[in-house]
Amino acid sequence: MRNLILAAASVAFLASGAAAIAAEETEGTVTNVNVSTGTLTLQDGHTYKFANGNQLLGVLPGQVVGVSHQGNTGIAAFNPHPTDD
Repeated sequence: MRNLILAAASVAFLASGAAAIAAEETEGTVTNVNVSTGTLTLQDGHTYKFANGNQLLGVLPGQVVGVSHQGNTGIAAFNPHPTDD
């Protein structure tokens, strides 16, 4: 039974790593951000939905941001050019 639990835990760990590797990154200018709904829209029309809208605090329309995402699900928003600050 212990081996079965360890095997299941290993599979879950590997699956979570695979999901992180599968994330894509996009860069663009913000046209709309709504912290309460957790949505971020870029100038190219792509909208990303974040499970935790608080990740978008401080993001403003007109800013250039990077977005880590899986499809339309946002994982993180970040400054793609931190040396420019």
